[in-house]
Amino acid sequence: MTDPRSLRHLFCCITALLLAGCAAAPAAPARTDVSQLLSLQKTRLDVAAPVARSKWNSHAPIDDPAREQAILDDVAVRAQKLGLDAQWARRFFQDQFDAGKIVQRDLHRQWKLEQRPPFANPPDLAQEVRPVLDRLTPELLSALARLNGHWCDPAVAGSLDELAPQILGADYAPSVQEKATQALRCLR
Repeated sequence: MTDPRSLRHLFCCITALLLAGCAAAPAAPARTDVSQLLSLQKTRLDVAAPVARSKWNSHAPIDDPAREQAILDDVAVRAQKLGLDAQWARRFFQDQFDAGKIVQRDLHRQWKLEQRPPFANPPDLAQEVRPVLDRLTPELLSALARLNGHWCDPAVAGSLDELAPQILGADYAPSVQEKATQALRCLR
């Protein structure tokens, strides 16, 4: 016959081990976390067309290295506060800039071939477009923080592979999708 105190002790030990195991293994992000990130990326890419219209009218260059540098410096500081690697966050955001510039360059190429006249009422970059981008930056960082450390989890990688074409593919070419998701891919 087993001593009830021994059984109670064994039960407590097993329970403690199970609880410790649950606490030590953070839950893998849900498919919805990947979907939310990609949706935010799409929203950011959707801003590329209005930016292209504004720059078409003003003949401003597509590249704006000074603005990009200021945003990347801010991203690095914010990323560290969220526990993200600052250099990786900078790379992710540079990829977003580059994906948007692919869209802008493609549009400018098309408009040049069409000999497109200036647009009526193009958006004001400072008043209409940049506030949208400025709002998206912390939202993207928060979404990245939820997925931090899980890029190589099979569920996350699978969700990224499956959802990127669905969320980004309807509106953006494969080259844009690849650039926008490049930093999110697990290096195997």
